[in-house]
Amino acid sequence: MRALYYGWCQPECGRYILTTLRNIPKKRGLDRDLVYLLQLTKKHGLTPAILHTALTTARKRGRARAGKINVDVRQRNENSLIFMFSLSGKPLGQAKIPYDSIDRLRRLPEEFRYLNFEEDDRDLDVARERAISELKLGLKSVSFKAHVVRKSEVRAVTSREGNPLLVCSVTLSDGTGEIPLVVWNGQISAVSEGDVVEIHDARVRNFRGEMQLALSRKTGALTVLKSAKSQIAAIAN
Repeated sequence: MRALYYGWCQPECGRYILTTLRNIPKKRGLDRDLVYLLQLTKKHGLTPAILHTALTTARKRGRARAGKINVDVRQRNENSLIFMFSLSGKPLGQAKIPYDSIDRLRRLPEEFRYLNFEEDDRDLDVARERAISELKLGLKSVSFKAHVVRKSEVRAVTSREGNPLLVCSVTLSDGTGEIPLVVWNGQISAVSEGDVVEIHDARVRNFRGEMQLALSRKTGALTVLKSAKSQIAAIAN
């Protein structure tokens, strides 16, 4: 089944698709729908796995997000879905995608591996202080200062090894945007709403279709620069 494409707002998208088709070795039955999805990931800094998660979530719920891209289901068919992709309220395009093409995002066929999605941006691993508005999926070695504007309830979970863990999410803001950071165990009590914190060596990952920060296990750090509790106590005295 061939995909139907409508309403592309940026003509260069079509050129990207054609370039990829020319570069892929000639093969009978080439999945052009998969090519379309892969070009979407390349242009917007995603990975096939992230887009797969968003599309499967949208298939169940009607809508989802892949990074900054909104994914909405416009029509359901027996063997395919028609998706609308948009960015900041502006439509990027609409496409009829078979379920088989969505499934192939999870395990990319060999002929597409050379596209090297996770290493396309050579600046991904460069350690420097960034604004939250600059963050995109796949970035590593992220460091910046921000305010803690929200802290979620603490949840008890179990690791793959069967160990009990505590986890919660703190939402960080630096004035340019917001992003959640997952914190574990002893880190949880160390941070509160209103704190000014410094994040060192975090990576931007996908969690249920949304961007989320996770500290590097070996070198990542969350440091409280100004405690909201101490500031309140100083005012009270």
